[in-house]
Amino acid sequence: MNKYKMRDTMKHINIKSGLFLVSFLVAMLATGCTEKETYMDAGVIDMNDRITSVDKEVAQPGDVVTIKGTELDKVYKILLNTDNVPVSFTATASELKITIPATSPLGDVITVSLLFSGKGLAQIPLRIISPPVIFAIVPEAAHPGDVINLLGKELHLSKVIKINDVDVTTSMIIDSDKALSIVAPAGFTGGNVTITTDAGGVSTGPYPMILGKEIMINNFDGLKNYAAASFISSNGNLDTDTEETGDFPRSKFWTFTIKDNSTSWGGNLDLYTTGMPDTYTDLTKIRLCIDIQLTKAMSVNVMIARGSDVWGKTLSLAQGWNSVVLPFPDMGSGYGSTIPPEMPLPPFKDISGVKIQPPAQTASGNFGEKISVDNIKFIIVD
Repeated sequence: MNKYKMRDTMKHINIKSGLFLVSFLVAMLATGCTEKETYMDAGVIDMNDRITSVDKEVAQPGDVVTIKGTELDKVYKILLNTDNVPVSFTATASELKITIPATSPLGDVITVSLLFSGKGLAQIPLRIISPPVIFAIVPEAAHPGDVINLLGKELHLSKVIKINDVDVTTSMIIDSDKALSIVAPAGFTGGNVTITTDAGGVSTGPYPMILGKEIMINNFDGLKNYAAASFISSNGNLDTDTEETGDFPRSKFWTFTIKDNSTSWGGNLDLYTTGMPDTYTDLTKIRLCIDIQLTKAMSVNVMIARGSDVWGKTLSLAQGWNSVVLPFPDMGSGYGSTIPPEMPLPPFKDISGVKIQPPAQTASGNFGEKISVDNIKFIIVD
């Protein structure tokens, strides 16, 4: 920031924000003072001319802001607005470094107040932003030219966006602070999505994108392909089918309760498909993906089905949401997931559904526990 521009700005703050200074002093009185904090008495000394430069106009929590000037070693406390948030800093006579705390107030104009010993006060304006966070990438597999949607928070603060270090900013359309879209560039091969803000901070997506095709069977929010008209069936000791709504970016999902229906073999959940495409014949490139939520950690059989025949794997899943990715080559046959499969995997076009089987027998001790499912899809990797 230019020295003279900064001083003009600080004069503007001092002239226009008399009410702020009053509230600042009142707030500090309310927080309690030591004998050293005598700046609250009458006669606060303007120390703005001790500041000659600030290296950032925009920062985000975790950033270090460097202030240069004179007598900066006399600063003993720093405030952000009137918030009594602990601010870490180091200082010499000519340089002071502030680390923006995680609990910092956010806004276009945050007043940074430097408290000098001997009733001195200097103030500088700083824009403090929260870094964008990408919660989900939809779809996570794409080809060049495909539209990709990012869901998250503070996405409107995105300045530069890249996929695998290829700049796609010119294709960016910001729908809201929670959603934006981009287009997979020519030569797209997958990789991480990164967002850079005005502050220079970089946020990375939760998983790398894949070069390929995503077939969403059902996300329960209206996006579905090849889902049978009667899509869900819970059997045995799985019961109480309930549609629920989760926190953003997750919307609708389905929940089932494990209960004693006097079924000795347990229970399972069937998610039926119909008319699967015959385009994809290389099973080594296909992955079953599904989000599964559990109220306690369990070992769950995750399977594909062709009629009464099943192939899959027993997975140890944690309490909470699990993003399951199961490559077809990792699947065994039968409910015991025998490896190598006693029956060869079925052609992709013959798949009739996805089957989920939690431990639901009496001996498992899981009566009353719940299992939820969402985003049932297949990814075909190029």
